[in-house]
Amino acid sequence: MNSRPSIRLRISKTKHLLCNAQINGKSAVLLVDTGASNSCIHNALQDHFELRVKGDPFDAAGASEGKMQAVMTRPSKIQLGRSFKGKQGFVLLDLNHVNTSLISQGAHKIDGILGADFLKKNKAVIDYAQRKLLL
Repeated sequence: MNSRPSIRLRISKTKHLLCNAQINGKSAVLLVDTGASNSCIHNALQDHFELRVKGDPFDAAGASEGKMQAVMTRPSKIQLGRSFKGKQGFVLLDLNHVNTSLISQGAHKIDGILGADFLKKNKAVIDYAQRKLLL
């Protein structure tokens, strides 16, 4: 496993795993979520991360009540740590409810979620003891 890129993870006050990333060269904090089928970015950050929309909006279901409007982006440059560089499409989604919950529990807000689509594509292994994401 040592030949795989190793990304340092942090544990938030809410016990979520977080990683630092660069999306199109801009710093981002992403929550690592194996239960999220798609990687997401907060829709208010679309221009900040220079994300280009691909396709029409659709209804997305999440952990919150009801459906949310979402739209896919074209693949963008993503970098995790020094060693992993790749491309990733994101779902633009309103993450205000997630950030409100995190802040209310004393944690910092996030820019997005690194979901199962990314984790599966990159054959990720989460090493909880070492707080590392192996890709």
